[in-house]
Amino acid sequence: MNYYCGIDLGGTNIAAGIVDEEYHILAAASAPTPRGVDGEALAEALARVVREAAAKAGISPAEVEWVGMGSPGYIDPARGINRFSGNLGLTDDPMAERLSRRLGGKRVYLANDANAAAYAEAIAGAARGAARSVTVTLGTGIGTGVILDGSDRGMAAEGGHMVICQDGEPCTCGHRGCWEAYASATALIAQTRRAMEEAPGSLLWQLCQGDPARVSGRTVFDARDAGDPTAAAVVERYLDYLACGVANLINLLEPDVVVIGGGISAQGEKLLEPLRRRVRELVYIPLMADRCRITAAQLGNDAGIIGAAFLGRQYQNSKA
Repeated sequence: MNYYCGIDLGGTNIAAGIVDEEYHILAAASAPTPRGVDGEALAEALARVVREAAAKAGISPAEVEWVGMGSPGYIDPARGINRFSGNLGLTDDPMAERLSRRLGGKRVYLANDANAAAYAEAIAGAARGAARSVTVTLGTGIGTGVILDGSDRGMAAEGGHMVICQDGEPCTCGHRGCWEAYASATALIAQTRRAMEEAPGSLLWQLCQGDPARVSGRTVFDARDAGDPTAAAVVERYLDYLACGVANLINLLEPDVVVIGGGISAQGEKLLEPLRRRVRELVYIPLMADRCRITAAQLGNDAGIIGAAFLGRQYQNSKA
């Protein structure tokens, strides 16, 4: 049996898994993403998680065919370099080479994290069989991965940094008005906290036990479902922001499928149904939305690991 290792490096957590040929994760491990450290310290943390995942699977890192890693940022996959990641504080970091050194020279493939998730959904998830798909991951930031002409030709696209409000909210990339500054999970949490400050009687305070630090991306949806008007207003505005970016992606790429991932996608149709309505109103012509299926990711938190694990195959196919 062949084994592959996939790493999903996020702004909050590192997750690694050992994956088989059928896209099953045999064992996984995770750890908090270290903050404020250099590339060498980050690589050491990554290597520890890989070793732990391999140990749980009963193998050594030497027994995997390759290691693939999805990382936030602008990635140079051919050189294994993270050119820039505002969320990780990296610039021109040779991530693949650093990790390879710590794993005995094992081949390491690097891609944008959203691209890895998009690849997973294309080969094993919600976009399987679609010629053109976009996967949008709502997390610390917004990742967008684009698959064109089938699963063999993926490309990373920084859709989270398209500007939807000129001179708007500051973004970690250093610019203002980026989509992720309005529609990421981080942005939704900030919007919820601001609304709480303006509405001391809101149910939101009860759900977070009076501590704004306990607010998550789910809090505002739970309060909305319980009938809280402050929460309902936050959700409505958030859906407007989310729809704006999705409509822009459809206008640009005309995908067959837009897959929505990240923790917020767990809201299911309570999120997707009003999102579809808004998107249809915003695209160039409604027919573009009618031809595009907007759906929740099927692989959940596993997408990043599975997609990363098969980056070696994607790379080899692109060279064929």
